[in-house]
Amino acid sequence: MYKQLAEEIYYKALNKVKASALIKDNVSLKENVLQLVNQHYVLEPKTKIYVFGAGKAALAMAKECELLLGERIQGGVVVSHETGSLQYCRHLTATHPLVSEKSIHAGSELIQAMSAMEPDAVFIFLLSGGASAMIEKPVQGITLDDFTKISMALLTSGIDIKALNTVRKAISQIKGGKLADVVKAKGEVLVLSDVIGDDLNTIGSAPMYNGKYKHHLIGNNTVALKEALKFVEDKVAVAKIITTTLDCSSEEATQIVKKHIQEYDAKHQSFCLLLGGETTTVVKGTNGYGGRNQELALRLLLEGVVTENISILSAGSDGIDGRSEATGAYIDATIYEQIKIKQLNPKHYLEASDSNTFFKALGYDFVTGITGTNVMDFIIILKL
Repeated sequence: MYKQLAEEIYYKALNKVKASALIKDNVSLKENVLQLVNQHYVLEPKTKIYVFGAGKAALAMAKECELLLGERIQGGVVVSHETGSLQYCRHLTATHPLVSEKSIHAGSELIQAMSAMEPDAVFIFLLSGGASAMIEKPVQGITLDDFTKISMALLTSGIDIKALNTVRKAISQIKGGKLADVVKAKGEVLVLSDVIGDDLNTIGSAPMYNGKYKHHLIGNNTVALKEALKFVEDKVAVAKIITTTLDCSSEEATQIVKKHIQEYDAKHQSFCLLLGGETTTVVKGTNGYGGRNQELALRLLLEGVVTENISILSAGSDGIDGRSEATGAYIDATIYEQIKIKQLNPKHYLEASDSNTFFKALGYDFVTGITGTNVMDFIIILKL
């Protein structure tokens, strides 16, 4: 019951920020008027519409645009980390979280296609998290090998995404509004945020953010968790969003979560606490599997916050948690018996940054597959 409800809450949040909901709410074409959020474009018969995009949600969002706009779309280039095809645009599969030759090829193709648009054309640019790694063209003098070494060092250092993207912009010909510099056409940028505070200068390393084009925030962690709250509030005595901007190390996050659990447990017979954001973790060694959500779950397990009545699901919204096939982990009181049966030492797995191996062995890893969206992480705490 606990696990089923936790998963239902997760999917309520997730589905609110998936492409089908986001595009239907923000893009429409009625006769000759194209509406993009609150902007209206009156289209002439010869006006060309293009769709571009990059990020974890780009392919799914582009597919929804094609369903709505159909053959009015004259082309475009969409880059994601998924395999798949589009009818009216080209889809390129790149890599994440590290830049590769595929990323550089995708970046070059995007620059070429966007710079070739006519001044009277109209474009939609679909930006989501993950674009930083998926589209790239390093500045002259920096090789792919150099770029990879810099990125790998940053990713395993424990620094936050804003600092990470600042460095990425300095060595890129695309990031920090540089892609927008080559564009002559009119258009709008639709943004799905995967960063704390929804900083437009940070999301996807801001390839189109140079002051020329309006950016519309169409989905974020708050939108997702509000939908989850609506779903769960009649199922528990108290339901509350604690924060959507959790931004700290997994050690600090563990203590924050523990404090809230203790506070609400002392006062309420049942509750659901929701937290969103993104923690950081320092990877120890090179052989471990897992990510920040599974590490947080493991730390909470070691703190003993899970009891007969309290369970926790910590999971990412993109379907991938670090170096693993899981997106997070679920923990409840039944896990303790499994730990004894399998004779596993949780501390050993924490010290080796190997949380996924631990949860997978016990059957408590949470696997969704790639979700086609990304609004950071969800932490769902239930007392029933």
